Amino acid sequence: MVKQKPVKQPIEESNFEFAGQQAKEIATFKFTKQQLVASKKYAIRKDVLNALLEDGQVYTFNEVDQILNDFMKGKVIE
Repeated sequence: MVKQKPVKQPIEESNFEFAGQQAKEIATFKFTKQQLVASKKYAIRKDVLNALLEDGQVYTFNEVDQILNDFMKGKVIE
């Protein structure tokens, strides 16, 4: 029996382009307030999300991250 050597194939750039395209598509998905509050990604911020996000609205991850950043940078009123 003849043992065959594995053939090394070059990594195609199109694979990287496809992965980049998928990441962009995921970033544009929109989620409801309920989905975001229940997600693992925002588990430690779910109380803040409940207060900041509006019912019936849909948000992308980028929008939610911006809302959270703006809130966290806000000034404390004494």
